[in-house]
Amino acid sequence: MTSLKKLQIALGLMVTLFLVGTIGYVIIEGYAVIDALFMTVITLATVGYSEVRPLHDAGKVFTIFLIVAGIGTVAFSVTQAVDYLIDTILFRAKLMEKKIAKLSGHVIICGYGRIGRRVAAALKKRALPFVVVERDQELVGDLEREGMVYVLGNASDDDTLKRAGIERARTIVATLPSNADNVYTILSARHLNPGTRIVARAIDTDSTQKLLQAGADKVISPYDIGGYYLANAVLRPHVVNFMEVVNESASATEENLEIEELEVTENCRYANKPLRETNIRSELNIIVLAIRDKDGQFEYNPSSETILEPGSMIICIGFSDKLDILARNLGHCE
Repeated sequence: MTSLKKLQIALGLMVTLFLVGTIGYVIIEGYAVIDALFMTVITLATVGYSEVRPLHDAGKVFTIFLIVAGIGTVAFSVTQAVDYLIDTILFRAKLMEKKIAKLSGHVIICGYGRIGRRVAAALKKRALPFVVVERDQELVGDLEREGMVYVLGNASDDDTLKRAGIERARTIVATLPSNADNVYTILSARHLNPGTRIVARAIDTDSTQKLLQAGADKVISPYDIGGYYLANAVLRPHVVNFMEVVNESASATEENLEIEELEVTENCRYANKPLRETNIRSELNIIVLAIRDKDGQFEYNPSSETILEPGSMIICIGFSDKLDILARNLGHCE
């Protein structure tokens, strides 16, 4: 029998006991219904209030029965409620463990503050797998309501990162509220998975170098980005307006213009072919901004004769539906 079924039985017994007590006092003592209910409540609660009026012997015997039955029923109900609560918590934890165990090449977001929420929303929009690591119990409700896969714990602890699938993760995003927490998280993540990419948020400009030394591949300072954006809004307003169009979330009836990076896989239809022999520009209307080769060198505005070698990365801009087609043509499942 499940804990939920036992809890339902316990609640049923409690309701039955209240009904029996109320009806018993009405019949035995001739109380009004409200007085009988009051007498039943104070008897079962054992609060020590005096009875509505002096009881007859039959009423005293009935009250003794009610107290004895009530003690057993309340104890049983409390036990079942606690068991149900524990089973529910354990069930949720096991469900999360199963979901995380199925993930590979996912992103781990450490911290669900303002920055972490935006990262999670962007990944969710693209249907990319990710796990949120958060130690604040109060945020669990938000994570569950938003359907997030999460781990409750401290991101700087090795055990917590292991529960989030650090060994199989593609990227770690450290957005914790302090630089010290981010440094410890980076050190733990780099030790557990040397090959994962680590992106960290810097609380201030001075901490950027420390985060890089700890093992971060990329450090982002919101203050620096904000200042740079404001300066561009003054100096290059039309460029900023265009980037806002690219970054804005499209509505259900609009096409979404995006900048994307896609890797050329070994056996895809474009491998080892020049750009002119592909349909990237002619049919998909996608502009190739740059190509990054396997050595990390960028070729900006590549010519039509540029060969798409396996392992190279195409940086391009186009509409989201066309980019999805390009991703499939390049050998990506998503």
